[in-house]
Amino acid sequence: RCSDSYRDLVMFSIMTVILLAYLPLLNYTQASYLTGAFLCGCIFSQIEHAHHTFMEKTHQLMTWLLRVFFAASIGFQVPVKQFGDPFVIGWGFILYLCVAAKLPLA
Repeated sequence: RCSDSYRDLVMFSIMTVILLAYLPLLNYTQASYLTGAFLCGCIFSQIEHAHHTFMEKTHQLMTWLLRVFFAASIGFQVPVKQFGDPFVIGWGFILYLCVAAKLPLA
């Protein structure tokens, strides 16, 4: 047993150690490493305080990572070479006018 002041730190450390053990173990056994992350989540999903601790400790990091990965996944899909095409510029201008016309009405 540990004191109440260290309980969150110990629980988060145990979660991290189990996750870091499951990822290479399941990858080594030819399963997906994501299965290890899933199993670690299944283990601690039954403990209400563990979910609260995880969200409290990783909220800022998860918010930043979601922004970066979302921006990268959308950014890599945009065909930048087509921005100089007059057809694309025309449609961009038309859509801009539609949004600009909607702003005073909304």
